[in-house]
Amino acid sequence: MSLYSFGTDARLRCAADYKSVFDGALLKVHQPHFLFLATITEQPKSRLGLVVAKKKVRRAHERNRVKRLARESFRLYQQQLEQLDIVVMPKVGIDAIPNAELYQQLQFAWQKLQRLAKKHSKVPSPQK
Repeated sequence: MSLYSFGTDARLRCAADYKSVFDGALLKVHQPHFLFLATITEQPKSRLGLVVAKKKVRRAHERNRVKRLARESFRLYQQQLEQLDIVVMPKVGIDAIPNAELYQQLQFAWQKLQRLAKKHSKVPSPQK
């Protein structure tokens, strides 16, 4: 059952982890209600960070709902992703969207992120 766990090793925990993703975001995925930023990492598996601002989602129970759905979706999809550090940020208006539609958008975003990561890993880095 540990294959689908979401322990501390699957989370971005400190400010430096978030800063490295924000400063060096190689991959960006836009969905109607989410923005995904990701960078390739040396960690053994992908890690997730969530940034849900009060400015974007006013009510606490809606912020918690968005975070819960994002964590659950990542937990089920993390084995198929490359080694990435990912930050998920919701956009304005997400609180009016039903869970099924949010979950579908998350699934599309994971798939698109996976395609971008594979494409990016195949491109050789320029030699100096």
